[in-house]
Amino acid sequence: MRLILLLGLCLLTEGAGAQSVYKCRDAAGTVVYQSDACAGITEKQWTTDPNIGATTTERNAAERSIERDRQYLKSSNRVPAARSTRRSHAPRASAPSPCERARQARAAAHERKGVRWSYSDASSWDARVFKVCR
Repeated sequence: MRLILLLGLCLLTEGAGAQSVYKCRDAAGTVVYQSDACAGITEKQWTTDPNIGATTTERNAAERSIERDRQYLKSSNRVPAARSTRRSHAPRASAPSPCERARQARAAAHERKGVRWSYSDASSWDARVFKVCR
């Protein structure tokens, strides 16, 4: 009796190794992914087998290829710096503008107050900065 039960369990687990996924379109035309075969035309089918896997060297080569692609995409997505045809020889002003000073004062006040920074404090400082920066 136990032998029959063991053989039955072995037969049930035989199909669990390989699984398939089917890409189908339903009557409305939307894409559907399912584990059963499509009723109509199968657009694509993926089958997995846990016994088949990439070797360590194949996996390392694939990871290196992916990293090269990432580096290439990073370098190709960089925006080149805009070059001006005119070169300014005037020295830059080292002193901040009045607007920037007001913003720095607001930030310093906020830093001093910390969690005690209230709505009235924010409104007051925002009004001062707005008045200077307009």
